[in-house]
Amino acid sequence: MSTTTLTQDLDARPSLLGRTAAPRTSLARVVRSEWIKLRSLRSTWVMLAALFASIVAFGIIASAVASGSVTTPGGAPAFSGASPVDTVLSGANFGILIVAVMGVLVGAREYSSGLIRTSIAAVPRRWPILVGKLVTFLAVLVPTVVVSVLISFFVGTAILTSAGVASVTWSSAGVAGAVLGTIGYLAGIGVIGLCLGALLRGVGAGLGVLIGGILFLPTLASALLPDSWDSVLKYLPSNAGMSFTSVESVDSMLSYGAGLAVFVAWVVLAVVGAVVALLTRDA
Repeated sequence: MSTTTLTQDLDARPSLLGRTAAPRTSLARVVRSEWIKLRSLRSTWVMLAALFASIVAFGIIASAVASGSVTTPGGAPAFSGASPVDTVLSGANFGILIVAVMGVLVGAREYSSGLIRTSIAAVPRRWPILVGKLVTFLAVLVPTVVVSVLISFFVGTAILTSAGVASVTWSSAGVAGAVLGTIGYLAGIGVIGLCLGALLRGVGAGLGVLIGGILFLPTLASALLPDSWDSVLKYLPSNAGMSFTSVESVDSMLSYGAGLAVFVAWVVLAVVGAVVALLTRDA
């Protein structure tokens, strides 16, 4: 080979110093990718709007009813047995279902479409995929829940106060903790739903376990099982949530701090289970 040919061959090859390095798969890029997926779906914004409307609308309607403008056939005002906080935040009970559905959809959607294989191929370590989903999901869920719950609380208590009905203020004992606890409970249910969707890899299975096992089973178990089981049932997620979303504590419930710790433990357990499943199972 002549010197001229060798020189031309070397010149044709890209210089190692001038070669552009391929972009690395970082957690920030995975989060950005998951954000594009989440915000590009119309269902995300429809469900967030439904969540906001349900919490605010039901809370205001319940407050208006409790003010005495609407009465039961017996003549007693509706919601007369509920505390003011339970009344103004009654919309959160319906909002839990929307949050549960949204969380399961975010966690299981890619498994039903098969897109999870593409995501795993792009992110071989896998766990950043779940982290990205959690970060982006909470980024849209938490602000919606915070704004809707606070609007429902302040508008609802204003309606009760203007009608001369027993009401509360933010500084009343236990009120701030119950309102913030409601926000945390809704966010936690969403995280559990997302992790169950990823763990069970199906929308139907995830919703069945979350709504049936976590939301309805404790009530059914309390009605069917003897009172001796109450000491065990209070550690279930929904019963633990009641302890830090209610103003008044009940002997059968955990304390505020203990209930919050138990619920956080359930959330962490769901996240760990989803991560282990994502790392150990085939797509």
